[in-house]
Amino acid sequence: MIKRFANLKFHYQLLIGMILITSAALFLISQLSYSYFYERNTDEVRKKANSSVQMAGDSISSQFNSLSAATNHLLVKEPFPKMISDINNKNFTGYAKYFSAATSATDSFLQNHDLVNNVLICGEDRIVFSPTSLGIGNHFEQLFPENIWQFTRITVMPTRFSNMFRKEGAIPIAYPVSSNLSSGNLSYQDISGSRKARFILLIDTNQIRDYFNRMSNRYTYCMYLADESGQPLDITESEYPDAFLPQIRQWIEKGPSTQEGLVKIKNEDMFLSMNSIKFCNLKIVHLTKKAALTGDIKELRSFFILVWIACFLAAVLLSLALSGLLTRNLKVLGAIIRSINDKTYTEQREFNHTDEISLLGVQLNQMYDTIQLQLLQIKDEEQKKAMAEIQMMSEQINPHFLYNTLECIHFQILNGHSETAEGMLESLGKYLRTTLSFGKTMISVEKEVEHVTSYMEIMNRHSSKGILIETEIDPMLKDCKIMKILLQPLAENCIRHGFGGSISGFEPVPPRIHIAITSAENNRIRIEVTDNGKGIDIEVANACVTENSPESQKHFGLSNIQKRLKACYGEAFHISFLSIPYLKNSVIIELPKDI
Repeated sequence: MIKRFANLKFHYQLLIGMILITSAALFLISQLSYSYFYERNTDEVRKKANSSVQMAGDSISSQFNSLSAATNHLLVKEPFPKMISDINNKNFTGYAKYFSAATSATDSFLQNHDLVNNVLICGEDRIVFSPTSLGIGNHFEQLFPENIWQFTRITVMPTRFSNMFRKEGAIPIAYPVSSNLSSGNLSYQDISGSRKARFILLIDTNQIRDYFNRMSNRYTYCMYLADESGQPLDITESEYPDAFLPQIRQWIEKGPSTQEGLVKIKNEDMFLSMNSIKFCNLKIVHLTKKAALTGDIKELRSFFILVWIACFLAAVLLSLALSGLLTRNLKVLGAIIRSINDKTYTEQREFNHTDEISLLGVQLNQMYDTIQLQLLQIKDEEQKKAMAEIQMMSEQINPHFLYNTLECIHFQILNGHSETAEGMLESLGKYLRTTLSFGKTMISVEKEVEHVTSYMEIMNRHSSKGILIETEIDPMLKDCKIMKILLQPLAENCIRHGFGGSISGFEPVPPRIHIAITSAENNRIRIEVTDNGKGIDIEVANACVTENSPESQKHFGLSNIQKRLKACYGEAFHISFLSIPYLKNSVIIELPKDI
């Protein structure tokens, strides 16, 4: 994929790059925006939910406490104490004895409490008294399918529906009541040995639901009243099935009086807020589905898609415009190189701008001039013998290599391999800039590494060995100055002696040169050039770096390095060798960091 991209034309590369950058940026912005707005939306909804259940809890608690006090006041009025006592003592004789007085007592009670639909006083054996519904006894089992006699304390039961109610539904609140005629006291409990009696308030479900609906917000799945076990009281399973799930009920039952939390239901999350009230341990529960919170935020995705489409079109147009502007100068450079290949580049093209491509054109002109100058110098090299020693030894490394390289470039041009020639010219330009250095003897480590890298690029272009070069430089040493053209002769020795004439079957795979420049003790620089070739003859190598030895005359590279190092550093340098054939063959040079 990378190779295919690298082979595309420049304006296609620019187009793809801008589209990828634009898409990545918008994707990141959309994800961050989505997360931000989701968190903000969730916090706001939770705050509203907590506020709603708190307010609803206070209001419902106040109403139920007021209703309970009014119930206490109602039950001590005649004829209810006598009625309850007769039920307990099994001598209840029916409606006629109590109806008028009970109806009169309950009328004002029902008028003052809109939440109450009806009241019932019942005993075992289907004894039922209801001042406002005379026929309720025939439907008692339908209204109360649960065993209400098992409730030994005030109990709120789930809503139920009947044609006998004024409205759609009612929530029963059952009071266990007993009366003692001898003391005249009324208690909310069952007396052992007596028939049980219940006073039941039927609360209007619609009023409870209307109140909760007003307290809800547009994200609310449902807000409802639940008993201490988590059983919903004012809603039905057909309306809100999720509220009846075991996970929700368990969370409500086990939770503290006031809390909020998250419950996972199948593939959906449900946010819960809850507030408990003291009356019968009832709980106000608020449910919000996560999908409701993300509904509005999904509109952001549509917005970002539209923005991406607009940016995509803008990126296409802009990339085409930029590529046209940038490739215009590249085409000029290509024309110059073709003229150089055709040997028709007699009048240099001027570059008046300061952008990188224009600077590259200027450098190309400089390189062309340099190559022409070097060609003249090569022709006159044998005639010049009067150069200074350090300059002469530095330049002795280059003519043969430069001649071969130029011949190779010339050969490539003649054979129409313009791209290869262009690459070699570029590498040669880099190489020569360091080699010449305008007479400088010392250059930075970074420039020296660039120089040997350019050398290896050139060698690999007209060699079939394909030698891999690796460099490892301590970042703190990149700007340190060292003697120039130090690494190139060592790399050349690796190629000539390490990889030249390998025994068949023992060639390194692949041939590799590794250059490591690190800090050493005593403020010194350690340079190690390693290859995996056939090895170094340590005895011969040591002889090469010994002055006036026969071997130094045969192996010019090492001898030249030794002489130039001595001219630059005196006796402050050290050269050593290490050889493990076909594994690690190293030339190690230590130099002072500052001279």
